[in-house]
Amino acid sequence: MVTSEADSRWNRIMMPPRTSKKQDWPTTSGVQFSKQFPLFMRMALMLAWIMAALVVGKVIYTVFTYPATYGQDSHAYWLAAQGELSYSRPAGTLDAYLYSPAFLWLMKPLSWFPWPWFLAVWTVLLLLLAAWLVWPLRWPWAVPLFIYCLPEILVNNIYLLLAVAAVLGMRWPGVWAFPILTKVTLGVGLLWFVGRRQWRNFVIGAALTLAIVAVGYVVHPQEWKAWFEFLMSNREGTKDGIALFAFRCSVAIALVFLAARFHLPWLVAPAMLIASPVLVSIVPVALLAAIPRLAMSGSGSNAVSWSRRRLTRLPRGVPVRPTMNASTDP
Repeated sequence: MVTSEADSRWNRIMMPPRTSKKQDWPTTSGVQFSKQFPLFMRMALMLAWIMAALVVGKVIYTVFTYPATYGQDSHAYWLAAQGELSYSRPAGTLDAYLYSPAFLWLMKPLSWFPWPWFLAVWTVLLLLLAAWLVWPLRWPWAVPLFIYCLPEILVNNIYLLLAVAAVLGMRWPGVWAFPILTKVTLGVGLLWFVGRRQWRNFVIGAALTLAIVAVGYVVHPQEWKAWFEFLMSNREGTKDGIALFAFRCSVAIALVFLAARFHLPWLVAPAMLIASPVLVSIVPVALLAAIPRLAMSGSGSNAVSWSRRRLTRLPRGVPVRPTMNASTDP
């Protein structure tokens, strides 16, 4: 069966072929950059390992000093799915549930497990997601990037799920409903389609989000009303202050549009990190694990054909000379 070029490229993103020798980076442009600037790449790799060592030290210190940190965030999800949903606990306190009621629709089947089983399943899920995200890289780069995910795995948050949502959202825009209905500002990646003028994809993502909210509000109006009130009452609850948070969100929006303009989808991951409501710990850094697979989604002829349509303005009446197909990874 014949598949389209976009489908075949997406298959390579989801599961890159195993070869005898992986490249440092999963895209041609990344490989070329590493060859042109070998000293810079060696220094960057050294810095990556130094930072990874610091992260490991921080994780070990936390485990032995504050053992209750393990699974503290997922316990809030498990507890909220056990009974009647409540937003009575203030943000930042233990077992405070912050996401929309829709997230509990996903958690409900897992909440049937006892807490130790839920913790084990959630931890294994995060480990598998982290491994999948860094899989396209060679081990000298994959290992430090995986280590950066350890604080997220320790507290059992959802940043790795959001990283996967960013990758899948490039293919299926409706997936962006997940970031919007959990950590609202991390849905900034949906603006990628606005910057790319892919209005259909943007409408799909926005419409699905609104549809979920509408259906949920009809079925459980009190829960959704409570979440909206919770968001409004905590709109100034970011630890770095509302002014800095608003500035970070503005920078994140600008970065997404810049990424769309030059077809650099991997910049969506740092944009999501910048827009994170909580940016006073190293846990959200796990979002950067999406960079390798986001970079792979930016390779292919579609990127260059769009750039040619945007950047090449031929006078009317000038014929366009056909070109041979070639590798056009930006």
